[in-house]
Amino acid sequence: MGGNVIRKVAIVLLVFIIGLMCFLYWLFQFNDATLVSNKSISKQVDDFILHIRIEDIDNEVQVFRSIQYMGEDSVKIVHSTPLISVSFKVKNHDFTGGPVSTILGRGESYHPQDAFTFASPKKGKYNLYVKARFCVNGEEMTIDYVENLIFE
Repeated sequence: MGGNVIRKVAIVLLVFIIGLMCFLYWLFQFNDATLVSNKSISKQVDDFILHIRIEDIDNEVQVFRSIQYMGEDSVKIVHSTPLISVSFKVKNHDFTGGPVSTILGRGESYHPQDAFTFASPKKGKYNLYVKARFCVNGEEMTIDYVENLIFE
């Protein structure tokens, strides 16, 4: 009789362990998504090019961004911080920092902020919203861009 109890406990324990392993596999299978491909994008508006690089690094996504000036004469740009706002999933740009100014010559790139980093989401398709906003010679410039990211 004692042997039957031990056998039943062992079977219940084995079923529990197998169930736990299946649950953990399912949990990690759906939460460990990675970006399908790294991306480099450029969008030109007038004399300015918005450069965006999106990279998947160790279950995180990093978004590097800069603007490049392609005009003939040097220009002074004035902007709030960040110069280039990035938001993931929801379009929510916030330019609240104080004014910053810099002078750009032909071909110069400007990237005053660090990479925007976020944790890799679950598998699926998501939008990444990017918006650069600055003033040149008193005129406001805006460069908007939306990139669809696929995680598998």
